[in-house]
Amino acid sequence: MLLSFQNIHSQKDFAQNQLQRSTNASFHRQLSFPSLLLNKVHTFLHNGSKMTIPTVSYKKFSEPETRPPTDSSRRWVVIYLLLAASLLTTLVCWNQLSRGYIMEVFVDSNDTPPNHTEYAKMARYLVHKAEWVSMGSLSTVAAVKGFPMVNIISVADSARGAKSTGVLYFYLTMLDYTAQDLAKDNRLTVMLSLDQDLYCTKKGVDPMEPTCARIMISGTLVKINATESPEEYDFGSSAMFSRHPAAKKWIETDGHNFFLCKLNIVQIAVLDFYGGPHYVTVDEYMAADPDDKETAVSNTNARRVPTRFTVTPEVDTTAN
Repeated sequence: MLLSFQNIHSQKDFAQNQLQRSTNASFHRQLSFPSLLLNKVHTFLHNGSKMTIPTVSYKKFSEPETRPPTDSSRRWVVIYLLLAASLLTTLVCWNQLSRGYIMEVFVDSNDTPPNHTEYAKMARYLVHKAEWVSMGSLSTVAAVKGFPMVNIISVADSARGAKSTGVLYFYLTMLDYTAQDLAKDNRLTVMLSLDQDLYCTKKGVDPMEPTCARIMISGTLVKINATESPEEYDFGSSAMFSRHPAAKKWIETDGHNFFLCKLNIVQIAVLDFYGGPHYVTVDEYMAADPDDKETAVSNTNARRVPTRFTVTPEVDTTAN
């Protein structure tokens, strides 16, 4: 029995020792964790690895608030682009609403026709302004031989922006019926209207109204030879290339054989007001300066009828 009691006491002591060891080990682990962490960090840094440690800055209550610098140039570029787009949109809308009048301001605000009584200047003005004409010839086509035939022909009396010469230059090709007609009979007539750029239409004047000026120039075709008249050939071709860049492709196209021509004027008829046409001599026409214009009358209803069209009261010869 004494042996049994000793065994029980020994087991009790053993259990207490084990519990004490377990408690000490747990406490030791808790105490050694910071040191283990430091050892880990030391090993990590010692091996050359990079570790980013965020930094936090604190502001005192008395310090002003600071913000990181921004790229202001980008912001201004965006603002400028938005303003430019807005302005462009406004101009387009304005031009549409005003039926294109705003564009006339940018093109030429002083481009007004001469007074309707200046017939020679009106003719020179329309010729210089024209980009194309309606050209009439006598047809050589069998079905309509001898009938009047008309065609659209690009013309130029000078380079764009240059002074008026009054001479109409143009290109023709024998592939076109107008050149074929003129090869048989070189007589022709061209018509030019003030409404070619919708000048009359924009002002509410019908193109057929006499107040919408038009001229009819009759004459003969003259072919310009580069060898015989090199200066005039260079001038005429340069004038056409300036106003009609496509003309360069015409003469470069194989098989078309475009050739330079001019109109030798015989008669000029001007219709720019009520009462019928006025006939201008070639000398009057060539002497006129379309850039030297008197003040044009803007109100067509206020135009005075020329003297030669004033109605003379009839005398009653039956009265005694």
